[in-house]
Amino acid sequence: MSFLYPFLNFLQPGVFWPALAPYRPMLVATLIAVLYELLRSRPGDAELRRRFFLHPAFLWLCAFVLVQVISVYYSGVRGMLEELDFWDVYLLFVAASLLSIHDARSLRRYVWGMMLGSAVVIGYGLYAVAVNLPTLADGRAGAYGMYENHNDYTFIIIMVLPFAYLFVRLARAWLTKLLLLALVGACMVGVALSLSRGGILALVLEGALILGLTMTGKRRVLAIAVLGMIGSVAIVHQFTAREENQRGLYTQADAENSRYELWRAARNMIVAHPVLGIGSRRFKEFSQDYGEISHDNRGKVAHNTYMEVAADTGILGFGSFMLMLHGMFRTVREVRPGDARDEGLIEIRLATFISLCAIMFRSLLDAKAYDWSYYVLAVLAIASSILASRCAHGEATAQQAAAPSEAPPRRPAVSARPMVYRQR
Repeated sequence: MSFLYPFLNFLQPGVFWPALAPYRPMLVATLIAVLYELLRSRPGDAELRRRFFLHPAFLWLCAFVLVQVISVYYSGVRGMLEELDFWDVYLLFVAASLLSIHDARSLRRYVWGMMLGSAVVIGYGLYAVAVNLPTLADGRAGAYGMYENHNDYTFIIIMVLPFAYLFVRLARAWLTKLLLLALVGACMVGVALSLSRGGILALVLEGALILGLTMTGKRRVLAIAVLGMIGSVAIVHQFTAREENQRGLYTQADAENSRYELWRAARNMIVAHPVLGIGSRRFKEFSQDYGEISHDNRGKVAHNTYMEVAADTGILGFGSFMLMLHGMFRTVREVRPGDARDEGLIEIRLATFISLCAIMFRSLLDAKAYDWSYYVLAVLAIASSILASRCAHGEATAQQAAAPSEAPPRRPAVSARPMVYRQR
């Protein structure tokens, strides 16, 4: 289940096969996963799960979801239940995921499920561009349903890329290595074809973090310098290609002005409703009431996750969201690849750190508090840090237990005559 559940979450059968949507297949899969894991509990799982669910990141996630529901109190009980129906899937996803993780091996299977499920979405986006599907936004790389446009599409790429890159070192079979390298290449091609300006900036930042944290000495300096040159060219090309694709209808200056309009509206919302905001996911509905919003920008998100969270749910929502991210960041920040072992925990924690940094940067340029990347990274940060802590504690306990059984070292026998270096 640790592999199948994250794979299905990104495959999204209810979106890929719309006929299944009325049956809410992912909710059914979540309930099955929870029951399955509870029925096959093993010795030691209870303590591990207790530590999982008492992790600060999980507790702040619960608080964040609760604030989302409370923030629409003015809509009555029905409105609050509708909001709970939207947000509870993320909390249930994290809980079911943590229940499916028992040790480092199951965590690796979970990462593989996440990577291969993401590969389906990324591959579908490339296929959509290749055949020029009419459902694409402006003919660019958007994946089906859950990722319908270029901005959403780059979030999943930024999330999965560090894991694919770092898992190459864990793979033993050449076919597995080839698959991972193909996924890395698909991620870079996907960002380029998406024409997302924020996506290319986040990709270059993520590449710098990967090289900076996995290399040392002169190789690191040289690699980052080369990346800086290639990245600069890629950024300029992406911005130029985006301008050409819009054919003068939506220029870079228009994008900047529209963001300023939306950000001013978000600021006014925060000032007017500082505690609980205007209500979860209500920014698009009320933005024109808090600033001069041009016709084309009405009904759009704030294009900044942090500002939209603060505008929607005030200090309580913004605070719980940032504390959730802080809880994740704190547990994975002090990781060095030199400590890597066969379990893969170091690689997972390092990839989580890199991905989290890039996603937090990407969130400055788009509003996606409900993107799956935050909640997948929450699972990985919680599980990898606690499993690593348990592993380190177990080794220390084993060493302490083995120490008394060892015979005390004997004092060397002292000869009556001085030792003489013999020559033959």
